[in-house]
Amino acid sequence: MSNKALKRTILGTVFLVLSILYTILFSPHATIRLLDSYDMLFHLNRVNSLGNILVSPVNFNYWDHVGNFTNLFYPWFTITPGFLIFKVFSDPVISFLIFLTIITFLTFVSSYYFMAKFSNNTLQAFLFSILYTLSFFRVASVFYRVGLAEYISYIFIPMIFYAFAKILSGEFNKWPLFAAGLTLTVLTHPLTAFITVVMLVPLVVLVLFSKVSHSFKYWGKLIWAGIQSVFLVVIASLGFILPMVEQKRSLAVNRPALLDLAQMAQKPMDLFNNALHTDVRSYSIGIISLLTILVIVIFIWKDQFKYRVVAIEGLIALVLSTSIFPWQIVQNTFFNLMQFPWRFLNMVTFFFAIYLSHILAKLMKDRSSLTKLSVLVLTTIACGSQVYLSATRVNSQPSPFAIVDSKNADQKIQSFHQEDYYPLQSLPYSNEIKSHKFIINDKKTKIPFKTTDNTYLVKYYNKESVDMDIPVLFYKGLNVSINNEAVKTKISKRGTVEIKTQQGQNNIQIKYHYTKIAIASMLVSVVGFIILIWLLINNGHWSFRKLIKDS
Repeated sequence: MSNKALKRTILGTVFLVLSILYTILFSPHATIRLLDSYDMLFHLNRVNSLGNILVSPVNFNYWDHVGNFTNLFYPWFTITPGFLIFKVFSDPVISFLIFLTIITFLTFVSSYYFMAKFSNNTLQAFLFSILYTLSFFRVASVFYRVGLAEYISYIFIPMIFYAFAKILSGEFNKWPLFAAGLTLTVLTHPLTAFITVVMLVPLVVLVLFSKVSHSFKYWGKLIWAGIQSVFLVVIASLGFILPMVEQKRSLAVNRPALLDLAQMAQKPMDLFNNALHTDVRSYSIGIISLLTILVIVIFIWKDQFKYRVVAIEGLIALVLSTSIFPWQIVQNTFFNLMQFPWRFLNMVTFFFAIYLSHILAKLMKDRSSLTKLSVLVLTTIACGSQVYLSATRVNSQPSPFAIVDSKNADQKIQSFHQEDYYPLQSLPYSNEIKSHKFIINDKKTKIPFKTTDNTYLVKYYNKESVDMDIPVLFYKGLNVSINNEAVKTKISKRGTVEIKTQQGQNNIQIKYHYTKIAIASMLVSVVGFIILIWLLINNGHWSFRKLIKDS
């Protein structure tokens, strides 16, 4: 085995061990104890309900059996490996913990790989991977919010900014890598993608102060790289974007909570005080990132241009996460989709981790290997201690707790009820719908029903034909049959499925399918991914000439 292969094996083993330890801290006694069970059960439903996702956007066995369209409004592409893990191990709790371990491991690997390429410094890459993956805000995302999509998206952040930094430095052929990272983020957590794009804007402004940008040719190539990137991101993401837009245009749906951004933004002093503690419910940056501000103040004045930019980006993200920024002026814009300005804190920890790892590596440049190893071990211990103290504090809270364990997980998952993206007219009748009450000729009643992944089945007998309002949400793409014959449907005043039954026995079957627009957009996305892979292989060139020349 070569020295390079040996080093990679050792690094992989270290990252895997740290990932396993991280997961063990998260779940003592194989029980997930949460202060907020909603997010946990929400994501467990998302993962478990993917069994028929290629056939239908609805899985009637989940989301409390009401035909909830959540899987169409939330991207599912990058959580699909979680479904495969859940099927292999059966136990939802153990499966989730294994998935968490893999996500953490991939975050370590992505952080190390792209920082090594950015800095050409092994020590800095290792330090960055530890500081970023074990950052206090990521701990909050995992231990408290259980923001599955968000902490999957953290895997792609190093890829995006590495590729964008290379593009800004004049390596314009890196645009497919940038497009790939941004596409994966869009298909994981669109809000993180939006925040990432916001943080790209200052980089374009700051590059004006670099000599490399002082030509019209540079800006022409930069704009062309940007146009190609946007085109590929849109094409590859169309399978998620277009079906969602189609449904929203067909009926008004209940969007996630609209919050006051100014109220949700943290006050600077509160952010500072919270950083000194280990309570992840505070959504702060932690003491390590807090100390990085001091490091920036000391070293930024005589640092390299690219690391000055990194420091400035971190400080900009810090301002955006607090009430210093006048959030009230963008309250009535698409920014309100973000809900919480403190989401920018992940960007803070990302850029601060880059800068702190850079300074530590710089200080260790002429030191012995033993000294470098000591700094690496101490950094790991410091970050690990932050994780341990945070996890201990969460798991020691007396109440209120929602206990999700191997015994009750399936029942809690399948009966979980949430109203994001409900038809708006369904909201006043939410209690009736989740109680599975039918309405027969304006009279509420209970009728037995059965579900499979793809179907909602009702057997009903009446000598006369009746108007039946079924507690299944009405969206575009609905098929209803009685005794294997398709019947007309309409949306009831509850925003549910209403039909006219037949005289006698009625074997009612409800299904959902993807519309023609949804199917076409998914096929376009597949083509987009193929093109993107080709461009990555062909170093950003559309033609075959470059590949033939290189070979």
